[in-house]
Amino acid sequence: MEQLTQMELLRVQELLKVEELASRKYERYAEQCKDDEMKRIFREASDLHRQHVDALVQEMRRHSGRADMSH
Repeated sequence: MEQLTQMELLRVQELLKVEELASRKYERYAEQCKDDEMKRIFREASDLHRQHVDALVQEMRRHSGRADMSH
């Protein structure tokens, strides 16, 4: 299986941090929001960023051959 270069791995790790931060921010916005519709929108955004995190981790595992990576 093709392994990621060091530069690619660093970039994916950077993307993971960005996506995790975005997910946490949107979840925090949802918690603080009074409007139910906006709360739903923020939660959906948080979920979408969480899915991106999961997809990036899966790709890293696939290319590194490791199954023990956690985020």
